[in-house]
Amino acid sequence: MSEPGKRGTIATRLGRLLRKFRHDVRGLAAVEFGMIAPVMMVLLIGTVEITRAVAIHQRFGLVTSMVADLVAREEKLTNDDVKAIYAIADLVMSPYDTEQLQISVIPVMSSPTNASNTLVYPEITNRYNRKPGGELAKCQSYPLGAGIVGKNEAVVVVEATYTFVPLFLNFIMGETPWKETAMAKPRKGLCVIFDTKCQTSCFS
Repeated sequence: MSEPGKRGTIATRLGRLLRKFRHDVRGLAAVEFGMIAPVMMVLLIGTVEITRAVAIHQRFGLVTSMVADLVAREEKLTNDDVKAIYAIADLVMSPYDTEQLQISVIPVMSSPTNASNTLVYPEITNRYNRKPGGELAKCQSYPLGAGIVGKNEAVVVVEATYTFVPLFLNFIMGETPWKETAMAKPRKGLCVIFDTKCQTSCFS
């Protein structure tokens, strides 16, 4: 057989193979699945992470306002009382990680003559802060928004932080710090007592 004939035969065979390959759909589903599966997994995990983040953030906001309300309900508090309130906060925050939850209770009072002059009124004693370095000293200034307190009034401020740590997408989302602030007026008197009395020498 001549060389041109061989070439024609090879070309014919290749053409047949290509046509056969083009119409052969075996394994197509596996190929499509291999392409789509990673995308679907990322979407699924992302949905789980976002849903979890929203749930934790809602619980975190609830805990912050709850601590402020529980402190404001009391006439007098000790360190053990404050720690017991934090224990309640842990129960409300569960089943989510409470190690990331930090809370500071900041009792603030305004001057008898100037409502905008607001200071932390008690000593650090008996107002345990679950936030390293978050303790504000007695008579330290703590500005409040206009109209929150009048002259010679007090308010319980709770500052809380929470670091959200993703379960699966830490390399994409990273850790996210959140901060919440809640305020509540004392229910049983001029202020919540953390020392021996409610009056403060900060304005004298």
